[in-house]
Amino acid sequence: MKLHLVFYGGLKQDVGAKTQTLDLARDSLTVQELGELLAARYPALGERLPTVAFVVGDEIVDPDYRLRDGDQAALLPPVSGG
Repeated sequence: MKLHLVFYGGLKQDVGAKTQTLDLARDSLTVQELGELLAARYPALGERLPTVAFVVGDEIVDPDYRLRDGDQAALLPPVSGG
């Protein structure tokens, strides 16, 4: 399966790129499993994942959301405003 990832804010520095395509030998995986995979590859990102929102399409998704081949997921760090 192929996943297209977009990293926003400081997350792109943690992985060294704004976008990334993952080619995985799986049919699907949950957002939680994706987070675990990314944490193993990028320890600095792993430390921030508990506060990161995962967005697929136009919706923030839960950790048990099942990603499928061709999905695009965006990772958004927390945002503060005033």
